[in-house]
Amino acid sequence: MTDTSPRTKRLAWVALKADLDRIAAPTRAPVPAPTSTPRPTLTVIVCAYTMDRWDDLTAAVASIRAQDEPPAETILVADHCHELAARATRAFPDVRVLRNRGRRGLSGARNTGVEGARGDIVAFLDDDARAEPDWTMRLLDGYTDPHVLGVGGRIRPAWDTARPAWFPTEFDWVVGCTYRGMPEHAAPVRNLIGANMSFRRRVLIEAGGFRTDLGRVGTRPLGCEETELCIRAAARHRGGTLGYEPLAVVHHRVPVARTTWRYFRARCWAEGLSKAAVSRHTGARRALAAERSYLSSTIPRALVRPFVSDARAPKATVPALVLGVLTTALGYATGRARGLGRDPLPGPGRLALKAFGLLALPVAVLLWILAMRTPVAVDRMGGLGLLDVLPGRYWCALGLLTAGFAATLLDRAARTPRHALYTVALVTMLHATPAVLYENLRYAWAWKHVEVVDQFLRLGTTADDARELTPYHEWPGFFAGIAAAVRACGVSDALTIAVWSPLAFDLALIAPLVLLYRNFTRNRRIVWAAVWIYFSTAWVGQDYFAPQTFAFVLYVSILALALDRRRRPLATVALCAPLVLAVVTSHQLTPIMLVIAALALVCTRAYRPVGVPLLALTVTAVAAWDLTVARPFVLDQLALARDQLGHFGANANSGMVDLGAADPGQVLVAQVDRALTAAVVLLAVAALVQRPRLRRSPAALLALAPVPLLAAGTYGGEIIFRVYLFALPAVAFLVASWLALLCLPRRRPSPRALVVPLVLTFLLTGFVFGYYGKERQNHFDDGELAARDTLAAVSAPGDLIVAATNNFPGAYADYEKQEHRWFAMETPALRAAVVRDPVAGLTTLADAYDGATAYLFLTAGQRAQCDRTGLLPTGALDRMDRTLAGARRFTLVLRDRDAVIYRIEPSR
Repeated sequence: MTDTSPRTKRLAWVALKADLDRIAAPTRAPVPAPTSTPRPTLTVIVCAYTMDRWDDLTAAVASIRAQDEPPAETILVADHCHELAARATRAFPDVRVLRNRGRRGLSGARNTGVEGARGDIVAFLDDDARAEPDWTMRLLDGYTDPHVLGVGGRIRPAWDTARPAWFPTEFDWVVGCTYRGMPEHAAPVRNLIGANMSFRRRVLIEAGGFRTDLGRVGTRPLGCEETELCIRAAARHRGGTLGYEPLAVVHHRVPVARTTWRYFRARCWAEGLSKAAVSRHTGARRALAAERSYLSSTIPRALVRPFVSDARAPKATVPALVLGVLTTALGYATGRARGLGRDPLPGPGRLALKAFGLLALPVAVLLWILAMRTPVAVDRMGGLGLLDVLPGRYWCALGLLTAGFAATLLDRAARTPRHALYTVALVTMLHATPAVLYENLRYAWAWKHVEVVDQFLRLGTTADDARELTPYHEWPGFFAGIAAAVRACGVSDALTIAVWSPLAFDLALIAPLVLLYRNFTRNRRIVWAAVWIYFSTAWVGQDYFAPQTFAFVLYVSILALALDRRRRPLATVALCAPLVLAVVTSHQLTPIMLVIAALALVCTRAYRPVGVPLLALTVTAVAAWDLTVARPFVLDQLALARDQLGHFGANANSGMVDLGAADPGQVLVAQVDRALTAAVVLLAVAALVQRPRLRRSPAALLALAPVPLLAAGTYGGEIIFRVYLFALPAVAFLVASWLALLCLPRRRPSPRALVVPLVLTFLLTGFVFGYYGKERQNHFDDGELAARDTLAAVSAPGDLIVAATNNFPGAYADYEKQEHRWFAMETPALRAAVVRDPVAGLTTLADAYDGATAYLFLTAGQRAQCDRTGLLPTGALDRMDRTLAGARRFTLVLRDRDAVIYRIEPSR
């Protein structure tokens, strides 16, 4: 008899490695195995610590070999006895012999066996016990109910001599056997007895294994490790049960040394001490629940039984009953007084690690706030964007935050709130910084989407002919929702929402990511490491004010719901339905990715019940929308898609920067981007290689699922970035799994733990290059906005606006009223013609629109984009301005530091 705690403290190394094993078939439900699965496989584990019981061990192994239903494998764990391991390897060729890699003792040996087991069910047999031939069959029969977490059986004492007359059957637990007072028929129990017990392997992994500060070490008669584990497992799996099957019988040898009064007293004393330790972990109420029934019912009956007329129990058992109860109670009181079960005080190293993890966060946040209050000359950004101008305090804040989070990961006692605060701080520092430093909305595409919302506000509906913006009007869900929010807030436009949307979207993404990763593992350190790695590697900048960002948050949320098997499949699909409809009506590509992800779930037996209806729902919604509302655009795109279909390489390279023509700073940024992407992929592959069980994980499927998109088309040159984005949540989890497996400490930090901050720093360094390195072309100052207002004032509906690119604010203002041409973004022939002879090239372009007045609008943002990406030769726009200044048909309207406007007079 022993006890356990609801507290879920994992055993360091077993919890890390074994929790990764669980990823192969994740479950958080109280049902560790679905009813539709075939009969589970069984691994029998025998733990031995001395050569003195070799004959007993041989008999135990022989009884396993003689089973009517042989186990899939038998594992013998030698508890730090090299001689025993060597002899067993020679003597038992059909048995896997493992050496205890954990702490010396029965708990460490059992954890080693669980870590190495391959079966669905793990059964434990003592090295001095023999199983009946139908033992494994009876245990496995108990797992037909999917709510069963573990099954134990009857343990009969096999006395070397006859049972002593004074030894009461109510105290057979003293010799590790079933005692009077336990059920006579199959029934649920609080805990199982170690000599004859079994568990679903995943239950043991999720619970973190047996506590190594409890349990027998050598001949020390302490115990209760299995009771503590049973209580902990039951607390994790609400609704789960532990079953007792008296027909699953083993015979436990009781040597002469255990039939003495001295051993009886020592074992009762040790039981009291063990109970005290367990009550510290679980609380006295749970630790002593079964013992209260034992003392109030079993013991009084045992005291009366010898004095009734038909008694079979001798009166000699009465002193043993009284002595056993008093000794156990005294041992319990002594253990409580001595504080047994309290966690040992951490050493100086752990205290320093904990203190650093606690202090680094507020100091880093303070440094960031001070950095944001420091004047930053964003107009002096060069080839490396914001990296050229951000103050040293910002980099100190980011470095300190990364080091503090690494320390938090290495601190096994750190709880979820600290991980969450670090992650929120990271997201805020990375994505609020541009919003704080810039006077205007960054990124031309965000301005374009604001202007689409303005059109919805003006017209209250979609436009019939939106030309290149047609996709936004045929997938209007996001814009219509934002327009409704703008009206509800009583503001004139969506600019304020757009400025802070990257921070808002990324903060909103934290919860779905956490829920998604908790479906893969219950190890909170792996979960939060994966979340951190995701935000440290999402360099592609797809988090701005856009339908794709909104749809991506919903996509991750749908995956998190679909992989959570606590609900019935149809209930899960019902929860996903409104999210699916929002995705289908807001974006073109994300619904296709959702179809592929659902198809991947259908390919797994575990998730097929939810994958099939989710796939049906998504396909139906996509088909209904694309064949009705979006039908014109879809039909127009079929020919282009047919030409690009299957061209993986060409589609992937369509969005790559031409490094030969780009600014040197942008060449460096592009090289770092590619190095970061390659490193992330290689680390994910390393995780799959080192942990084969991860290959059967939903994470592996979801990481590969976006790859087919490369065959579908270029998606405007962005398909490679979208593939990376859709794969990143799963890839980040694989990288975190690799990091946890390799570097997180077993019991105390080791030199390998230094890899954690180094890897996190490397990934974050790559991120800031990719995310901040292009900011020179993404930042617009007040002068560009004023120039755009001037253009709006001098131009009229029906006029033609000509610019090198659309990289300026207001590029699509009143887009339904005017024509637009971006000559640097069109055919190579047109680009070359304009660069070679700006006057002829631009007048020819303007003359193609009879009766329209044309305006040429060149800005600092366009110049930065063309020069830094190699879209046009360096300095081409400046040379063009000088050439046009004296041209006959070009009238200067405005020239300042930020922009130039020419009116192109109609030809006569």
